[in-house]
Amino acid sequence: AKQRARDILKGCKGASVGSYSDSPGIEIIRRHVADYISERDGFPSDWKNIVLCAGASEGIRACLKLMTNPGEGKRPGVMIPIPQYPLYSASLAEYNMAQVGYYLDEERNWALDVAELERSIKAAKETCDVRAIVIINPGNPTGQVLSRQNVEDIVKFAHQEKLFIFADEVYQHNVYAEGSAFHSFKKVTNEMGAPYNKMEMASFMTCSKGYM
Repeated sequence: AKQRARDILKGCKGASVGSYSDSPGIEIIRRHVADYISERDGFPSDWKNIVLCAGASEGIRACLKLMTNPGEGKRPGVMIPIPQYPLYSASLAEYNMAQVGYYLDEERNWALDVAELERSIKAAKETCDVRAIVIINPGNPTGQVLSRQNVEDIVKFAHQEKLFIFADEVYQHNVYAEGSAFHSFKKVTNEMGAPYNKMEMASFMTCSKGYM
């Protein structure tokens, strides 16, 4: 623990945690996060693609802002699960973006059905420009854990519709049901290969919900 503290201090400018850091965060910590992702998924992770935030919520809100360019005509929309963590619906309302809800199936333990995604986006296209899809896995508040096949089906849907993927994976260490396992979107897209491993996606993790 002392050595880790020394390493982090060494990575801070002037060896002080009070000094200004690069905007994406302290390099050595970003490198540690990339190492964790590489070990988790079995695929390399570039530390330059890691951004540290004051909690996952701030990272999610920052990415949502990237979708707000109104352009011309319809306002931008984002697909979000129902029920969902209210951060998404509140942020979309704040940014004047359209909430495109897709319903999880309570009768099937809150499963996600691609047919429901297709229904939702078809109806939404009449009123907004759908630019992204939010997947909360494991789910909040439902607690459901997506199977690998389910993740693959979602990736294919997002690719077909040219959607940016918000992979909200902050509860990845909180999987307790027998037979359930967490599958990260990064790992699955890499296993699927081209063209899916080149899709635009942001994955979110937080120290407050698990262990790194």
